[in-house]
Amino acid sequence: MKSLWVGLGILGVIVLILLFGFGSYVSTKNTLVQKNEAINQAYSQVNVVQQRRLDLIPNLVASVKGYVSEESTVLTNIANARAAITSAPDRASSIAANSKLDVALGPFFRLQEQYPNLKGNEQFTRLTDELAGTENRIAVERSRYNRALEEYNVYVRQFPNSIWANFAGFHYRDEYFKGNPENSTAPKVDFSK
Repeated sequence: MKSLWVGLGILGVIVLILLFGFGSYVSTKNTLVQKNEAINQAYSQVNVVQQRRLDLIPNLVASVKGYVSEESTVLTNIANARAAITSAPDRASSIAANSKLDVALGPFFRLQEQYPNLKGNEQFTRLTDELAGTENRIAVERSRYNRALEEYNVYVRQFPNSIWANFAGFHYRDEYFKGNPENSTAPKVDFSK
């Protein structure tokens, strides 16, 4: 009789361990699914604000072309960068193409300094303000996306989540928006001219 109780006790402990392990797996998997969807939602929001920028660019380029015909290289670079974004086949390509557009917009903003009359054009000023606001929105949404991705990656790599994540097919994702290396050099300011 005593061995029956010992056997039942051992069986009960094994059942409790299995239930605890299964509960831990289910809880971890549900959290991983939630964090993965948070990444997708954050990236979708990045796409929304980037699409706003893409929609503004043709109008901006058209309004500026009328005033600054000799600066067509800058405007062509912006148009080409926009085209690369719209044809990007996947998330990594889209991130890289948007980084190139960020670089292409820099010379455009410097055009304002070279052509003071351009600043006075109402349509140009409105579109420039819209574009600047959009750039701020993009920066905020990219930051939120990176934060969601970081939370997911930390959760996937922590123990014991890493065991359950690998078992369920969730892995580390390196899809961060990163700064453009060309932006690491500060512009030179020369007031002697």
